[in-house]
Amino acid sequence: MFVAISADGRPISLAGAERWSPERLVQLRNGEPFFCPACREEVVLRSGRQRLPHFAHRKGTVCPFEHEPESERHLTGKRDLFAWLVRQGIEAKLEPYLTAIRQRPDVLFRYGPHLYALEYQCSTIEESLFCERNNGYRRLGIRSLWVLGAHHLRRSPKRPNEVSFSRFQWLFAHRVPLSAVPHVWYYSPETKRFIRLSRPLPLTVRRTLVAIDSHPLSTLSFAALTAVHPQPLPPTFWDQWLEGKKQWRRTFPLYPNKAMRRICADFYQAGIAPSLFPTEAGWPFPRGYLWETAPFIWQTYVLLPLLRQEGKPMTLAALFRWIDEKIRTGRLAPRRLPLAGPDTYRQAVHEYLHWLSLLGYLRRGEGSGLYLAKPLSFPATVEDVIRQDAALLEQIRRIPALAPYWAALEFGTGGKNEQKTGKKGENSE
Repeated sequence: MFVAISADGRPISLAGAERWSPERLVQLRNGEPFFCPACREEVVLRSGRQRLPHFAHRKGTVCPFEHEPESERHLTGKRDLFAWLVRQGIEAKLEPYLTAIRQRPDVLFRYGPHLYALEYQCSTIEESLFCERNNGYRRLGIRSLWVLGAHHLRRSPKRPNEVSFSRFQWLFAHRVPLSAVPHVWYYSPETKRFIRLSRPLPLTVRRTLVAIDSHPLSTLSFAALTAVHPQPLPPTFWDQWLEGKKQWRRTFPLYPNKAMRRICADFYQAGIAPSLFPTEAGWPFPRGYLWETAPFIWQTYVLLPLLRQEGKPMTLAALFRWIDEKIRTGRLAPRRLPLAGPDTYRQAVHEYLHWLSLLGYLRRGEGSGLYLAKPLSFPATVEDVIRQDAALLEQIRRIPALAPYWAALEFGTGGKNEQKTGKKGENSE
């Protein structure tokens, strides 16, 4: 930690604008004792040529309010971010202890009418602890701002806009006002740069296509960091997505774990060979990130009960009961995003249903029931896969009514198309 309490109760910070000379640090170390602001146990001052001056608990003691040891990377990043806010004239405190929730954010600062807790996270922590800390700030009306250490970022060596995104990293997905999709911030103390991943479009549980931009800390303001900043999809996006669909077909039946066996059994029961799922399944949607399950699986599960109805209307409520049952039995998995707002996997399903209706596959019958109005396309060979995907993509590009879908996907804006599928029918029987 950078901040400790002196014997007479004064906060002593080693990371402020004041420059601490080696001589002054020696005097501090050999002078009065210092104490942890949280647990009030005595701490010691540590410094050296290869480390930043900081306070630490004595060896063998455990602070109940420290969740993980602080690395040099964490200390440096925390100091950088604190100084970055102060340079902008933003009122900020380093490592304040919040007695009401017994938490100590890296930086607490006020911007406009809001109070923010900035957490620079370098080590991996349990999801339950992440949520506990986030909920603590929420109870005090404090907005959480979580930034990951850039060493967590795993980019594909061959595809610069593809990353390996762990479940832990997904926890850090924020969503700013007026944006339909989230972003994740990283900070590198080595390069002094912010890296932003925006509009994540998952291909699998871990592989995700993203838009990436990077900014020097010295030129980026807090207002710019939190503003909507749409970037177009890379030119190679659709080629990568269609290649991903082919890979799903090649590899999906080859992983015989328990969950996959159940999914394959459901597909076979519906008369679908797992590698030959409908061409109309497995497409990107702005809120597709709300599913942890791969797009081709959750979209095929949306289609299965509609196929079974054989043209008879099915209520939206019945469709969601079917989906919820698949979630309960482990076939499908919604993604948990504590920082990204109230949207749930249902918004992604609504987007998909609306997309199907604009393509003419889905119609509304009597009593607001939904039914398939024309046959789905089932490929029989690899050549069929390539041809049918390309044909459907061209159809999407040509239909004027799908322009909002295209814009929302391309720039991460938009966000109300899902309403048009008729949420009023969700509770209809």
